[in-house]
Amino acid sequence: MKKKQRKQSNKLVDKLASVASVLLLILAWYLGGLRIADNQNDFLNNLLVDGDTLQAVSSTLYQGTASPESDPVEWIGIGTGIGYGGEMEVALTTSPQGEIKRIAVLSSKDTSSYLEKVVQGKVIDNMVGQNIKTTVDVDGISGATLSSNALVQAVNAAADPVRNQQFGFTLSDQTSELPHFRWLDLIAVLMFAAAVWVSRTRHPKKIAFNWAILLTSMGLFGFYSATLFSSSTMGILVSGSWMSGLANYTALILLILSAGYILVFNKNVYCQSLCPFGATQECLGKIGNAKAVTFKHGFFVWFPRVILLATLCFGVYFRNPASFSYEPFGIMFGMIGPLYLFVLTVLVLITSLMVRRPWCRSLCPMNAMTDFLKFNKNWAKQSLRRRPKSQANQRTVKAAGMATKSGAVIWREEAADRSNVS
Repeated sequence: MKKKQRKQSNKLVDKLASVASVLLLILAWYLGGLRIADNQNDFLNNLLVDGDTLQAVSSTLYQGTASPESDPVEWIGIGTGIGYGGEMEVALTTSPQGEIKRIAVLSSKDTSSYLEKVVQGKVIDNMVGQNIKTTVDVDGISGATLSSNALVQAVNAAADPVRNQQFGFTLSDQTSELPHFRWLDLIAVLMFAAAVWVSRTRHPKKIAFNWAILLTSMGLFGFYSATLFSSSTMGILVSGSWMSGLANYTALILLILSAGYILVFNKNVYCQSLCPFGATQECLGKIGNAKAVTFKHGFFVWFPRVILLATLCFGVYFRNPASFSYEPFGIMFGMIGPLYLFVLTVLVLITSLMVRRPWCRSLCPMNAMTDFLKFNKNWAKQSLRRRPKSQANQRTVKAAGMATKSGAVIWREEAADRSNVS
């Protein structure tokens, strides 16, 4: 009896936590929109170099004047480029002759570590002083190529409104926001299909096949392209920032396929067969003869859920999911990230020699996502099953009431007949 009550209590807590999570994400999205609206004008005012007054010409073009009635002494253009995590919005200030005086990143959905590497590599400094009459160009930064390309693309897009206003022409190509299906995306779909086949087959070499997929994934989606999905990918999906464009959709494709398979078949094939970091831990576990350890304490269930929810809320609020990521993937496969992630990565790798997949069993956000999807799927199923039963019960009660009522009428009629006979 006590076990049953405890189980019902746990289900109630899970339901409340599930609803609260969705409400918190919606609230974070709403408040984040208000924050952006309040801050953009302040950013633009700080871009004035020679002017004192900022006047809007269009949504992407502003002019700076010494006074409201004087001629423009500078122009400010706004443009966007597409980086790994989504849009990067940039503003630039130019002189009336077209010389770039200042460049500022207004917002970026790229991982902050990559953007910092671009800034430290003096990509912005090398573009300041160029003239927008020609295409603005600069060498990219090794290890942050996508962020470098996004910045250059955004600067040229920001220069176009000024070019059109001042010189009557544009240079930037009008590229579609719809994604192009790349070869890496196709490989991701094919490898996911192979992982599904391996999980369902009874072939005697099933384990060998699974190892082949794991090692291929570690090389291709890990060290080669670093396109394994993480909490930031979940944030990109939840926030909808992927609709404005991504430089690489492979991680998002893997996430959607994995989530869909969990919802349909209640099985997580990504962690079992495709995760590059999981493959890394498996290899280290083989070297150190690691033992499987199960963390049964409730802390290891709820703590990853709380971390993932906080990460998603911050990412949605600041409109930058890629900057709020706590996984060691960036350090492991790109050697880019803050110091605390470097320390965490080293600890996980060392522990993997003794404990089988320690990250997967403790802090991985995939477990929290899997639990959320499975729980809400089962909750929806139970709700749909109860509804027909309750409707059937109502019909039964109604039929019983009608039968009782008709029986009472018959009884009264028989009583009246007996009284007439007597």
